[in-house]
Amino acid sequence: MTPDSPVADVVIVGSGPVAMAIGYAFTQRGMRDVLVCPAGSDDAAALGVFGAFGAFGGPGPGGGAVYRPATAPALAAMAAAGIRLFENAAEELGEDVGFRRCGRLVAVAAADSDAPDAGGGMPRALGIGVRRISPEEAGTHWPELIVDVSTDFTHDPGAGYADTRRTARAFARAARRAGAAFLPRTPAVGLSARRDRITGVRLGDGREVVCGTVVVAAGVDAPALLAPLGVSLALRAAREVAVRVRVGRALGERPVLVDPSGRWLRPDGPDRLLVGIPDPGAADADAAAHALALLAARLPDLPDPVPEAVFDIRCDAGPDHLPLIGPTGPDGLFVAAGCDEHGLGVVPAVGMLTADLLCDGASGRPDIPAGDFRPDRAAGILSPGRA
Repeated sequence: MTPDSPVADVVIVGSGPVAMAIGYAFTQRGMRDVLVCPAGSDDAAALGVFGAFGAFGGPGPGGGAVYRPATAPALAAMAAAGIRLFENAAEELGEDVGFRRCGRLVAVAAADSDAPDAGGGMPRALGIGVRRISPEEAGTHWPELIVDVSTDFTHDPGAGYADTRRTARAFARAARRAGAAFLPRTPAVGLSARRDRITGVRLGDGREVVCGTVVVAAGVDAPALLAPLGVSLALRAAREVAVRVRVGRALGERPVLVDPSGRWLRPDGPDRLLVGIPDPGAADADAAAHALALLAARLPDLPDPVPEAVFDIRCDAGPDHLPLIGPTGPDGLFVAAGCDEHGLGVVPAVGMLTADLLCDGASGRPDIPAGDFRPDRAAGILSPGRA
């Protein structure tokens, strides 16, 4: 590829961990003519850095959660593969990504034995060490926690969290060392196709990258890129607010804590917490006040909590809570979207599955069937138009 006349075998459009993991997976398959660039409205495009979720030091969706969802066998298998990479990131990627295996506590109604992550038959059948615990046992992990007697918890000791920005950068650097190219300051603003075949990616500086394959891994920006080609993704966009709060004493290592509404807490250094509020809504303008109210209700004995920073995070999700991964629209066009709601745990396997589909036409793992993630499986996917 030359700067004036860019040509690549594969262009990956996106700036977060998913796009970087896909780039890395391609290089691990021996592909070198791979180019990665942000989407037109990515925060990274404006700042000239990759890792849009971490562009302002933010934690990413779910606070960088790394866990094994028990809602679908294929998702659990993807996350199990991801956890192995996070545990060995220094060896696999050449640098630490801030992974902390602290465990994960999820509050569930005591009567709801069939709830996802409830420690029932599906998690055990998938080999996930999730078990149901009492409020008293949960209190041994979070001594300040106030819970209702009708609330139980599930505990996954293998879960944790990682640094979203460091994860994206580690994948990017590993891919670059293996030969991938990056245009961090030059966003993709459109896709080109002729008849029934993708032909290139239009850049914000007026150039066009000629290529035979495009992978759109741009999160909530993906639908806008695909719509001019007549492709409509059944993708849900959501918003999450994370608040960093300093407390008056060191808390030590603690599991991620998730309540029934999806709000979450996790440590963020010795004397700081992150408080996550999904879908806060337009009326909730004061996220810091919301976070303090949550802490007062659930952890009233924490001394002197002081908000330090608020992060506004965009998230995407599949229509049935499964990612959309695979070919769509004109030949040569792939999508990897709807991953954010499952945190960072599935990201490495999303990269591997995308590379498998492009290189081999099928998943390389029988426990991660590609058909579970086909973009056209859900209602709302329209038949693509042909240019």
